[in-house]
Amino acid sequence: MKNTKEIIPILTAIYCINQTNGNTDTEISNLLKYLFINCTNANVNMLTLACIGKSKESIMPELDEILKDTNFKKYMERKNK
Repeated sequence: MKNTKEIIPILTAIYCINQTNGNTDTEISNLLKYLFINCTNANVNMLTLACIGKSKESIMPELDEILKDTNFKKYMERKNK
């Protein structure tokens, strides 16, 4: 598997976007909570608290900061050309 260091930031962004107002999908939340609890050292409760009352638009700057250690931005730039 390549670029495994990118998995946690990307899954964190997916979890946070899913937790924003009006977007919560219970199945996605449960899958990601299981992953964070059983496969990583991430604190799901802290992630959940960080998302309370936020919209997707308001949380994106924070997620961009998390995703800066990935190649996601470069991927999107190539995709949108």
